[in-house]
Amino acid sequence: MDFNKILSLLKGQDIVTPQIPAPTPAPTTSTSSSALPSGLDLSNISQSVIDQVRTEYLTKKDSEEKLKNATTITPQVLVNIGKLVQETDLIQVLKKCKERQDSKEKELFMHRESIKERYSKQKESILAKELIGVKSNNPNELKMTEQELNQELHRMDLQILKDMDKEVTYLQQEFVKLKVPLFKVTNDVNEIKLQQKVLFMLQDMI
Repeated sequence: MDFNKILSLLKGQDIVTPQIPAPTPAPTTSTSSSALPSGLDLSNISQSVIDQVRTEYLTKKDSEEKLKNATTITPQVLVNIGKLVQETDLIQVLKKCKERQDSKEKELFMHRESIKERYSKQKESILAKELIGVKSNNPNELKMTEQELNQELHRMDLQILKDMDKEVTYLQQEFVKLKVPLFKVTNDVNEIKLQQKVLFMLQDMI
């Protein structure tokens, strides 16, 4: 059946085209009315109040930025530290860090003393043998024992420095969390000296 015959058949039939209802438009919402509490009319706020709020905000941001980038102990730094003492657990954190450091120092000191004691007994044994005429297979045994002692103490001292550096880093991290001025994780000698000055002031409060 060709295309013309199909058209003639369709013309002879009552074909009803289904009516598709038009989509109902979604209700519009007012952003401004939903974002703000009902009854609040911003037009009633004077420009001077808006300017004052803006100035206070910018001043606060500028002050925070200066404290963050401070490189010396200024009156502003001292005021901020005083507020932190009153409003945070800064002193408790310092006390915890000090107790932690004291414990580590005691542990390392006892370890160092045990090394000295061990070698002291070795030297006493060597000297005792010499006194009773017992010849050693190594005539330089006493000297070598002394060298071994010095070498082990040197290694121990390096370990002490490493462990103490870890304690300094731990304190710096804790103070950074509290946003204490002049504190950051650093190995710079001058920056650490400034941090020590702050710690000296705070230690009297423990």
